[in-house]
Amino acid sequence: MKDSAPVYWQMRNGELISVDDMDVNHLRNVLKMIIRNSKTTRKKDAFLQNFIEEEINEIERQQEEESDYLY
Repeated sequence: MKDSAPVYWQMRNGELISVDDMDVNHLRNVLKMIIRNSKTTRKKDAFLQNFIEEEINEIERQQEEESDYLY
């Protein structure tokens, strides 16, 4: 399958290589790297989401305590 616009992959050394010119082993390694990075990103996103939820809960608790104190 050839697309009209070439797509390039930037290698670790900064060199650009056409995806169409990559051998099967290189493509396989790129795919594995993308999958690993995707899992790492999801873990970071989950950690950040939990952190934000905890902060929001803490702010809400503080606001409730302040409103209880005022009334």
